[in-house]
Amino acid sequence: MSKINFIMTEQEILYFLNVLNQYKEKLSKNKKAAKKFLVDAGIYTENGNLKRNYKHLCIPQEQV
Repeated sequence: MSKINFIMTEQEILYFLNVLNQYKEKLSKNKKAAKKFLVDAGIYTENGNLKRNYKHLCIPQEQV
């Protein structure tokens, strides 16, 4: 299997970041679309529970 080197130009990176930010905005305004994204990505189950591979992750919460 050969290794593929892929280097993005600065313009391509900025475009990609813009697309990601637009998608993030869309998902953050629609709970149903956000859940569908997480289920489709294999992070959450249809019931809204974390899948086994993600349950062990520790994400520190900002202390109040």
